[in-house]
Amino acid sequence: MSKKLFIKDKYLSSDKLTVCVPIVAATKEALIQQVQNAVKAQADMIELRADFFTFLRDKDALADALDAVSELTPSTMVLFTIRTKLEGGEIDISEEDYKNILLFASTTGLVDIIDVETSHIREATHFVNLLRNNGVYVLASHHDFQKTPELLDMTDIYDQMQQTGADILKLAVMPEDSAQVLRALKAADIANEEYDEELVVVISMGKLGMLTRIAGPLVGSCITFAALEKSSAPGQIGYEDMNIILQILDKNGDN
Repeated sequence: MSKKLFIKDKYLSSDKLTVCVPIVAATKEALIQQVQNAVKAQADMIELRADFFTFLRDKDALADALDAVSELTPSTMVLFTIRTKLEGGEIDISEEDYKNILLFASTTGLVDIIDVETSHIREATHFVNLLRNNGVYVLASHHDFQKTPELLDMTDIYDQMQQTGADILKLAVMPEDSAQVLRALKAADIANEEYDEELVVVISMGKLGMLTRIAGPLVGSCITFAALEKSSAPGQIGYEDMNIILQILDKNGDN
């Protein structure tokens, strides 16, 4: 069963892998330059890694930066993310500040999707509902940089994220061997088949898990992340290389 989420003039789909370019900039000037480069490269989606922003807690400066990004991305999907150090990000932040900034971003009308680390906040379902009521889609995320959990544990994580009401469910894990890479793909496949509406994303990190970054359509994983400039996660493939790989797979798939 094909599932789609329409955003601007594009869509995310369980049948298609959308390449998302992370934007990892500290200043507004660097942010704008990186966004311009991503738009010039015709990226369908960008991720604003706001945990890199030096101005993150200044709401006026944040709104100004998001407005500038919005002007550059009329047809580019924009994902807003604060990745905490607990999940491999750049910032230590209290739950209250984390939620307040995400909630503020959701009210601006300047971003399309907001990433929420649902396992690290209380009353996640209520918070996800608040964000969605403000007109944004929500991507629930869970990262494990230490291991790849057992299959049932990973499907439980997907279930917990799905129960919050999020639109997209992302699981990223660290493998020790090829069997664990396949296990992560299996977890995503099970989740994709089980849910009627929610889209899933799976990433097995590092060089060992690189296969998962291109194998999305096999298991319904709808987004992959590829670095245009600076990588934001271990094992991330470059944007140009990713597009070449996907074009080759798509071409050969028609033969």
